[in-house]
Amino acid sequence: MSVYLYSARDRQRNLVRGEMVGRGENEVANLLARQGLTPISISERRQTGQHLDAIRRRLAGKPGLPDLIFFCRQMYSVCRGGLALHRGLRMLAQSVRHPRLQTALAEMPRHLEEGRTLSDAMRAHTGIFSPLMINLVRVGESTGRLDQAFAELKRNLEFEHETERRIKAAVRYPILVIAALAIAVAVVTLFVIPVFANVFSNFGAELPWVTRTLLATSSFARDSWPIVVAVLVGATLGIRASLRTDQGAELWGRWSLKLPLIGPILLKATLARFSRTLAMCARAGIVLDQAILAVADASNNRHFALRLKAMRERVAQGESLTSAAASSHLFTPLAMQMISTGEETGQLDEMLDEAASYYEREVEYDVSRLGDYIEPVLLVFVSALVLMLALGIFLPMWDLASVALRRS
Repeated sequence: MSVYLYSARDRQRNLVRGEMVGRGENEVANLLARQGLTPISISERRQTGQHLDAIRRRLAGKPGLPDLIFFCRQMYSVCRGGLALHRGLRMLAQSVRHPRLQTALAEMPRHLEEGRTLSDAMRAHTGIFSPLMINLVRVGESTGRLDQAFAELKRNLEFEHETERRIKAAVRYPILVIAALAIAVAVVTLFVIPVFANVFSNFGAELPWVTRTLLATSSFARDSWPIVVAVLVGATLGIRASLRTDQGAELWGRWSLKLPLIGPILLKATLARFSRTLAMCARAGIVLDQAILAVADASNNRHFALRLKAMRERVAQGESLTSAAASSHLFTPLAMQMISTGEETGQLDEMLDEAASYYEREVEYDVSRLGDYIEPVLLVFVSALVLMLALGIFLPMWDLASVALRRS
């Protein structure tokens, strides 16, 4: 597969320029003709450009939630408007900005023209599309409700993105305050305290323990800063490497749900996503144990995914969803009651939607109060640190002033 630059005329004789992925000039010409374009010139992009694009795609990483939301929204419009999928994908490939997503969308029409389904074309790019997205699109294709599948996916991703945005907005101010305070402490420790240390040593007075602690910290920071930097860099790289392992990811997933203030919000948001997604799968007709497995594979929390897979094993062995959910110890009593009622009445999708709405309301309330919870803790922390610095510097100054007065 190569990238070709083309210029063509549309039906109104307007000049159109762009690029297209293909196996040769003839294939690109045929693809342009199917779009109603008359080719004028087709040329392969230079190899250096391909290398640069490959590097750019690797550096771009995985598409974020806004990119996937845009994809689902546009695909919903394509399906709703009755536009051919291969034409809609080519139009969408020219409008997205993420390099990896753009390349995937440019290659997917070829799969469709070879007789494959859209879900098969997405499965060829599992680094971009999650198993949950692929399964829901496959069910939408089999039921003839592909537009509804993309609408549900868009709503799910929008909720996740909004929750993430609100949490970041709530913790942004405390992070800025802590960063500014850390810089101030570093300046005081490295440059201010050593000056006072010389003054104190000349008088030979006994210093308070707070001052001795500050002086020892300052001396260690000045003399051993390469070791400190090496330890911090090594710890950061070690943590990142451990998070790529199954055990490290599971451990972090477990502890992230137990973090003060943030942990309960993450758990409720994850349960809301699970309930909403499982409701979508139930409406689409996916077998319950397969639906739970698809939701688990799409989860960003390894610990939560393992809990869901344990639920799936119980459901596959014949247990009810209510019993399996109770054994996971993840759901609140109200949500458990909704799931039980849904199983008994045959309206599991509606009850799961109710449970998802309940968790979403809880997340919105907790996020709105997050700043109120963080500010008192931050105030106590900042006050204690400033008090320690002030006492460490000013207490010996008062003692030195008293000594000077007695000597005079």
